[in-house]
Amino acid sequence: MATPITIYLLATPYVSASSLFGLFDALSAAGKAWEEFVTGEPTAPIFDVKIVGQSREPFYCGSGTLVVPDLAFEEAQETGLVVVPGMSLSATEPLGQVERNCYDWIDLRHQNGSRIVAACTGVVYLAETGLLDGQEATTHWAFSDLFRRFYSSVIINVDRSICFEDADRGIVTSGGATAWQELALFLITNYGSTRHAVNAAKWWLIPDHGERQAPYVSIIRRVPHNDAIVKEIQTWIADHYAIENPVKAMSAHSGLPARTFARRFRKATGFTPQDYVQILRVEEAKQLLETGDQSVPVIGQEVGYEDAPSFRLLFKRKTGLAPAEYRRMFGTNRFARYE
Repeated sequence: MATPITIYLLATPYVSASSLFGLFDALSAAGKAWEEFVTGEPTAPIFDVKIVGQSREPFYCGSGTLVVPDLAFEEAQETGLVVVPGMSLSATEPLGQVERNCYDWIDLRHQNGSRIVAACTGVVYLAETGLLDGQEATTHWAFSDLFRRFYSSVIINVDRSICFEDADRGIVTSGGATAWQELALFLITNYGSTRHAVNAAKWWLIPDHGERQAPYVSIIRRVPHNDAIVKEIQTWIADHYAIENPVKAMSAHSGLPARTFARRFRKATGFTPQDYVQILRVEEAKQLLETGDQSVPVIGQEVGYEDAPSFRLLFKRKTGLAPAEYRRMFGTNRFARYE
């Protein structure tokens, strides 16, 4: 029987209980649960999972749940896998030096040959270490602007649910919230087998989230910045996004030369004016698809598109789903059985 691979699950006072214990359960059960409860075959656990903290002292995590680490940093010395779960962090301010000892431990494990992976907002810890500089990574979509402003050396791509350069080596990052399940299946597949991953997906009823976060992404309307003119235009366009030539109207309303306005708008928001209008229109279309039963062409007209095929094309480009598919996924009919 192969020796289980050591996994160190990082636990700090910021850690999300669902991500920490979800990863712990799924990874600990790989090679055990299916065999024990379904096939009756001998169990052969793939991983030996340990929760690691600054000390072994119990603490309450960001979700208010008691966490009791198995090991302290100085005790976690084996080469294996370091998994950083999702964290309860600010989406507008960097974590900074408050977790310096965690960054140092992650960096030391990396130097000693351990593979580093992170789920959701745990990716912020990797960004703080510098290990992601110049690399593509993903995280929860709500944190894209945080990375743009404070971790610009990271090539952040929140459209992806999981990012890795090589399946066998290197850093792995996964997207928001329950995308930790994608990370778990990735690890089970690559350190166990595809069959182990299939069994895990069946045992834990893990749905196929797909390769993209795009269907779940919503625009963050209150990205903090200090440009008063851009703020005023954002407020104005929120009520006028369906007009003809909205970008031209935004520029005129700002009182700035068109190029100056476009430059300032992108610097403040991270979007070009045209992209911003398109996203506003798609967000309004999402709301209409989620809450009503209007036809797709009618919804397209309401948000500023007379040509239904053009609207469908834009909607799918922004969300990864056709409007009808989006309605099936998030519309009221899906949730009617709960009422």
